[in-house]
Amino acid sequence: MNKLVILFALAVFLCSCKREKLPILGETSVNAITGDIVYYKAPDFELTNQLNSISTAIDFQHKIKVVDFFFTSCPTICPQMTKHLKLVEEAYKDEDRVAIISYSIDPKNDTPKRLQAYAENHNIDTNKWTFLTGNSEAIFELSKDYKVRAFDDSSNEERNLIHDGTFVLVDGQQRLRGYYNGLQVEDTQRLIKDISILLKE
Repeated sequence: MNKLVILFALAVFLCSCKREKLPILGETSVNAITGDIVYYKAPDFELTNQLNSISTAIDFQHKIKVVDFFFTSCPTICPQMTKHLKLVEEAYKDEDRVAIISYSIDPKNDTPKRLQAYAENHNIDTNKWTFLTGNSEAIFELSKDYKVRAFDDSSNEERNLIHDGTFVLVDGQQRLRGYYNGLQVEDTQRLIKDISILLKE
């Protein structure tokens, strides 16, 4: 009987020591020469940040990134998304390997100056969290590449910018590792936990 208890305890211990792993999302292909699996990668970009400087994907090379699409005058879901991303910012404020990237889908109004003011109004550390603006077509194309919904449904009579509340987790190799409901605290906490898993990879 004692042996069974010891074996059970050992099995529980070994299971608890197993390192959690996150899935790698998106389409895959096979390298014809090496036979290695080639994973889908998050898109490259060249846009303008809140400091009116050019920012590219290379600036975030090897960093774990949390990505969202928003606009500063959004009256509905954006304030909640920003509030929840602040939880991510706070959780990893001392971790240089983690970055947050927010793409504005309203580049006409979201100038670098306005993005900087938004960051200041929300007490955001722009060393950790970058706001990007630029050509609207390029930004909407980026949303497709990240596989989230963002588009301009405006008409002559009414302005209507549409985006969902998704947070996207991208690892240091530009692979997509998770999608999260940015309107839910619980899912934001799941994101925070999943970042810690990636940091151990």
